[in-house]
Amino acid sequence: MTRARNVVAAVLMTLFASSCQVDTTVDVAIEDDGSGQVTVTIAADATAVSLLTDDPASLIFDDLTDAGWDVDGPVVDDGGIMLTASKPFLSANELGWVLSEILGDGLLFTDVSLEQEHDFSPIDLRPATTSYAFAATVDPMPNLELLGDDGLAALLDQQPLGRSLLRIETDSGVSSLTTALGLTLNVTMPSGASSDTGEVADDTATWTFNYGDPVTQIDARASVDDILPRVWALIAIIASILFVLVVLSQIATFVVGKLRTPKGRRRRDQRQRAQRAATREAEANRPRRRLLRLLIVDVHGVIVRPSDPVEGLLIPLITAERPDTDPERIRHQHRQLILGRSSPEEFWSEVGLGPMAEEIETRYLSSFRLVPGLHPFLDRMATSRLPVAAIGNQPRVWGDRLRRMASLEGSVTNWMVSGDVGSALPEPALFEATRRTMSVDLYDCFYLSNNVQHLDAARELGIATGLFVTSAEMAPETDHTIVRGFDDLLRSRGA
Repeated sequence: MTRARNVVAAVLMTLFASSCQVDTTVDVAIEDDGSGQVTVTIAADATAVSLLTDDPASLIFDDLTDAGWDVDGPVVDDGGIMLTASKPFLSANELGWVLSEILGDGLLFTDVSLEQEHDFSPIDLRPATTSYAFAATVDPMPNLELLGDDGLAALLDQQPLGRSLLRIETDSGVSSLTTALGLTLNVTMPSGASSDTGEVADDTATWTFNYGDPVTQIDARASVDDILPRVWALIAIIASILFVLVVLSQIATFVVGKLRTPKGRRRRDQRQRAQRAATREAEANRPRRRLLRLLIVDVHGVIVRPSDPVEGLLIPLITAERPDTDPERIRHQHRQLILGRSSPEEFWSEVGLGPMAEEIETRYLSSFRLVPGLHPFLDRMATSRLPVAAIGNQPRVWGDRLRRMASLEGSVTNWMVSGDVGSALPEPALFEATRRTMSVDLYDCFYLSNNVQHLDAARELGIATGLFVTSAEMAPETDHTIVRGFDDLLRSRGA
């Protein structure tokens, strides 16, 4: 840049003794991201140019190009020239470096700063704001001797003045430069420019200087609002809320599905059945002899008849008193009763027989018939020291009353009902509760019932099973051992 700087300096020196004009305009355009471009435009009239060269087009500015400046010109007009040079800056930090290249480091612009400050709160409703603050110190009367070098001195020695113009310090010289050298600085901010020291128009702050003006501190500010980050923030918040709602919905769906899935069909139940099946298989394959340590009998079908008390006794008894009662409602309320979810009083009230609950309940329980040969059979079991446990789908109150009415307190060791465990046959809870109460391995138990579904459930637990039918009944096809009455069972044991 030496040759270009020599030319500029020569023009300045010559202006001491010449009536000429050189105007310099510096445009600083700042973009939203803090980058931008510096454009320098030098306009010298014909008088100033004639002092330097007879051919303005012969001026060389290759050093500017080598330094990264885009040069346009010089453009010759009526003997004067106009030269435009521009250079971009990629960040706020580079702006000071580019401005220092215009005349030299510390000669024209010092303390240059461009600060960006972003203000955005994700939880606020205001748009994102970017504030820009430009500040610099401008010295319109730089030390011109710092521009000189041997090439400039040789150039000036050839001037008609015949002496070194670099050392002229007369008041007339300074006065000439005051009117001859003009500097205009334009700083264009991204939006909404304001300044305490310059004139602002259309987002551009402007300062005008002449050589000899005092050192001036300049400033420019701007603030840009951007609604797009707020929009994206709202979209992100809404998306997060929707995601949470979807997750909660999935959890709620899972929980509701779990609650609505009947027992026995849930995955956990299926896994438990699979585990029990594996346990039964392992127990079946273990090399030990099955020992009969407990006889488990079904209350309905083995101890008393009918086998299905709801259809055989309960519904006919209630509909005889209340013909308009829906049988399906009776079945539902009976299911709640045997699971321990309601009391007998609540049951009779729900089916419309609350005022006569005690009477109708006694009639119901008195309608059961003991299976012939039950007491002799239980006496033989007591003699053989084989405990007998009874299980049945009934509330505890009915179970105790039925046990007393049948005089079975001493002959039946354990009476386990569904109302105590909250689970009804054919679910395995009654078997497990009996096993824990009697402290016996189910593998060493024999279960007697006339309900095939109950027998299937017991066999899955590893219990030996027998289908109980009286001698007058026809046995259905089954793979369970068929026991025809208590006498048949005694003969099979050799008792």
